Amino acid sequence: MADSVVSFAVKKLSDAVISKTIFLHRVSNQVERLCDELVRMRCFLKDADAKEQQGDERVRNWVAEIRNLAYDAEDVIDTFILKVDSSRETKGIKNFLSRKALMVKNLIHLYRVGKEILAIQDRLKAVSDSTVTYGFQVDFGGKETSSSETIQRMNQHPLRNRYPHVEDDDVIGFEEYTMTLITELLKDEEERCVVSIVGVGGLGKTTLAKKLYRHDSVRSRFDCCGWSSISQQLNVKDALGEIARKCMILSDGEFEKIKVMNKEQLIEKIHHYLRDKLYFIVLDDVWKLDHWICLSPAFPTGKRGSKVLLTTRNKEVALQIDPGSLHFEPQILDDDNSWELLRKKAFPKNMTDVNIYPAGLVKLGREMVRKCGGLPLAICALGGLLATKRSEIKQWELVHGDVISYINKGENGDVNGILALSYHDLPSHLKPCFLYLGLFPEDYEIPIKKLIRLWVAEGFIPHTKENLLTRMEDIGEHQYLAELTQRCMIQLVKRFEYLGRSKSVCRVHDLLRELCLSKAKEINFLDIQNDQNHCPPGDIQTSHRVTTDAGKRVRRYELLCQFCVSQNIGNVRHHKIDITKEVSKLVHLRYLNLGNLSGCSVSSSIGNLRNLQTLKLSSYEGNIPETTSKLAQLRHLYCRSLDPKFRIADFLNLQTIGGIQAGNWIRKGCLEKLLNLRKLFIRCTSRLQTDLIVNEMVGKRISISSSPPSSSSSSFYKVYQYQNPIKSLSIYTEEGFPSSIFHSLSCCHNLHKIYLSGKLDIANLQTYPPNLTELYLTGSFFTEDPMATLQHLPELRILNLFMCEYKRKEMICSSKGFPELQYLYIQGDTNIKEWRIDQGGMPHLKGLKLHNFRRLSMLPEGLRFIITLEKLEIVRTPMINESVVEGLGEDWYKIQHIPFITIE
Repeated sequence: MADSVVSFAVKKLSDAVISKTIFLHRVSNQVERLCDELVRMRCFLKDADAKEQQGDERVRNWVAEIRNLAYDAEDVIDTFILKVDSSRETKGIKNFLSRKALMVKNLIHLYRVGKEILAIQDRLKAVSDSTVTYGFQVDFGGKETSSSETIQRMNQHPLRNRYPHVEDDDVIGFEEYTMTLITELLKDEEERCVVSIVGVGGLGKTTLAKKLYRHDSVRSRFDCCGWSSISQQLNVKDALGEIARKCMILSDGEFEKIKVMNKEQLIEKIHHYLRDKLYFIVLDDVWKLDHWICLSPAFPTGKRGSKVLLTTRNKEVALQIDPGSLHFEPQILDDDNSWELLRKKAFPKNMTDVNIYPAGLVKLGREMVRKCGGLPLAICALGGLLATKRSEIKQWELVHGDVISYINKGENGDVNGILALSYHDLPSHLKPCFLYLGLFPEDYEIPIKKLIRLWVAEGFIPHTKENLLTRMEDIGEHQYLAELTQRCMIQLVKRFEYLGRSKSVCRVHDLLRELCLSKAKEINFLDIQNDQNHCPPGDIQTSHRVTTDAGKRVRRYELLCQFCVSQNIGNVRHHKIDITKEVSKLVHLRYLNLGNLSGCSVSSSIGNLRNLQTLKLSSYEGNIPETTSKLAQLRHLYCRSLDPKFRIADFLNLQTIGGIQAGNWIRKGCLEKLLNLRKLFIRCTSRLQTDLIVNEMVGKRISISSSPPSSSSSSFYKVYQYQNPIKSLSIYTEEGFPSSIFHSLSCCHNLHKIYLSGKLDIANLQTYPPNLTELYLTGSFFTEDPMATLQHLPELRILNLFMCEYKRKEMICSSKGFPELQYLYIQGDTNIKEWRIDQGGMPHLKGLKLHNFRRLSMLPEGLRFIITLEKLEIVRTPMINESVVEGLGEDWYKIQHIPFITIE
C-alpha cells in the first residue's frame, strides 16, 4: 500500500516545482531528482509488498521507511511554501530595506529546504541500495487486479443494502433456528422476558437477530420495536438514545432534545413510554453484565409478553442476566450450507445452476470453504475475494494455495487467517482505505460522504490521466468503496431517516476492525489513543495518523500527526478559547471539523491551513475571517456566515457550500466562477437575496452547463462543459419564495435535489427541473392540491412536504402519477378530508408517512394496489386509528400486505 502514498507525494512535489518555480528555482533540480528516485522506488514496492506478506520483518521496515520518506518530502515542501507565501503577504512593506530583509528571509527558508531535501535524498539512497540486499524485482505495471475489472464484476453482483429491518438475502442455515426463536418471542409471559443468542464472533448472531427483528409476525406482535448496537466500549447515552429514537419514532428535532438529556432522564423517558406498551428490544453485542445493569432500568418488567433479545459472545453474561430464559446457541454451518453461502457470494446471480461451473471448481470451493470452520463471516470474506477473480480453475487454485498458507500460519485461528488473506489480496490502492476504517469506534456507523472526503484528504484517491475529468469523491464512492463492499470487507447501509432524507453509512464487523488495527499498527499506519487529555508526543512523532478515542466516540477532526494531514482534536464544547490558534500550526491539515464548538473564536490564523480541503464550522456564530480566502485547496465549506470581504470566487476547487447566511460576500456572478460547485445551501433573510441567488446566480450558472453548445459558444462554455454542475440546492428564507422559482430552475437538467424552506405556492406550476429526484418543501402554502402538479415530475423518488398548509380538502393521485416515487412524507395541520389514489398511481412506492391528518376519515383505496409498499407510518391521525386495527378495521384490507405498519 506504500506505493499509493509515494504516488501522492510525487504528485505533490511535481506540482510544487511547477507552481512555485519562482521560489524553488534554486532547489528545483533537487526536488525533481527526489521525485525521480521516489518513482523508481515505487517500482519495487509491489514486490516488496508481496515479500512483506510472507512475514519478513526487514522488508516491513523497508516499506515503512519508504512511506515515511514520502511523507517527509511532502511535509518539507508544504512547510516551505507556507513560509514563503506568508512572507509575501506581510503588509506594510514600503521601503527598500524591508524588501531586502524579506528577500534574505526567503533565501534562508530556501537554504533550509535544500538541506532537508538533501537529507531525505541521503536516506532514500540508503534505502534504495538495500533493494539488491532484499532481492526485490522491479514492477513497471504489474498484473494487479484493476478497479475497472472489479467494477465490471460488481455489475453482476449488485450491492445489497443491509440494515436491521431488511432481511439479508444471503442468510443460510438459520431457517430452523429462526422459527424456534420466533415461537419463543411470541409466547405470553407474566413479565418481561430476556432471550439470548450466544456464540463466537463471526457466527452470524447479528444476522439472525436482524432476521427476527424484521420478521412479519414479530413486527405485528409488538407495539414498538427498538435496536441498539452495544460493543465493548458501551456509551450508555448513545445506546439509550438509539432505543428511544427507534421505539418512539422521533423526528430530528425531537432527537436533538433527547441527546441533551443525561442518562437518568433518558432512562425515565424510555421507561415512561414503554410502560403501557408491548415492546421488543434488541441489544446487539453485549459484552459485560455491567452493560445490562446500565440499560435494563429503561425496560419495564410488568408488561405481559414484552421481550428483550440480546446477542453476546459470553454465555456467562447471558446466564447472569436471566438464568431461567432461553439461551440459544447457533451451530456452525455444515459443509453443504457453507458451500451454498460461498457460492452465493462468489458467483454472479445468473450462475445459479451448479452444472454450469467449470469442472473442478466445486471441489476447490468445497475444500477452501471447509477451512472457514463453518463461520459465516469467514465464508463471506472468502466469497468476496473469489468474486474478484475469474471463475477459472487456475485462478481458484492460486487462491486455494493462499488459503492453505494463511491457515497454516496459525494467525489466531482459521477465521483470522481467512480475513488476513482477504486483506492481503486487496489491491494496493485499497489497503490504506481499509486500514483507515480502524480509526472509527467499534460498531460505529460511518457516514459515507465523510469517509470519502477523508480518503481524498489523505491522498488515497489520486487524480490520474484516466480519471482527470472525474471527481475524486465519485471515484472513492463508485470504485473504492464499491470494491471493498463487494469483497465483504465492509457492510454498506442506506437508511431513510426522518423526513425521508436518505443517509448512507457503512459498518465494519468487529473482527475485521481488529484486523484493521493489528495490520495498521504493524506498519505504523495509525495509533488509537484512549487518553482523554492528550496524545503523548512520542506517539505523535512515530505515527503519521493518530486519532483520540477519548469518551469512546468518534472525534470530529481526524488524523493527528506531527504535521497533521488532518486532525481529530475532540468534541470540545463551551470553552472560551481561540481553537484556531493552535490548530493553525498544523500546516498539513486537510480535514477540520469544529462543528460542535460553541463559544469559541476563529481567528485570522486559520488562513495558515493552506492544504485544508474540508472546513466545518457549522455551530460557529461569528463571521469566518477574510483570511480563509487563502485556503485555495478548499473543497467543502460549512459555516453560518462569512466576512463581507470574503472572496468566494477564489475557491476554484469548491464543491460544497453548506448553510451560509447570504450577505455582502455575494457579488454578482461570483458563483459562476465556481466550476466544480455541486451542492449549494444558502440562508436568505429577504426576498431580494433569494431572487439574487436563484435568478442571477444559480439559474444562470446551471443553465450554462445544461444548454447545448452553439456556434457562438464562448470560451467559458468550452471550459465549463467538462465540469460537474450543481446537483443539490437548498435555500432557507424568512420572506418566502417567488412563485417563479421552479421556472427559473427549469433549465437545470443536472439539478437532482431541491430543499426549499419558506412560504411557496406551487399552484399552476408548468415548468420544473426535468431530472429532479428529491424534493423537500417546508412551510409552503398550497391553495390547490399539490399532487396535481407534483405527480408529473417524471424522475421524482423522494417527496417531503413538511409543516405545509393545505387550503383544499381533497388530494388526488392519478393512475399515472408519480411513476418513480419511492418515499412520500406529508406533515402539517391539513384540511384534507379525502385522499384518493387511483389504481396504477405510485407504482414503486416503498415508504409512506402521514403526520397530523386530523380530518382524514379513511385511507385511500389505492393503497392496496401498491404492492411495493414496505413501510407505513400514521402519526396523530385520530379518525382512522380504529379503521386500521389488524383483522378488524374497515381499512385493514387496504394495508394488510405492508410488512411494517406503525400507528401512533
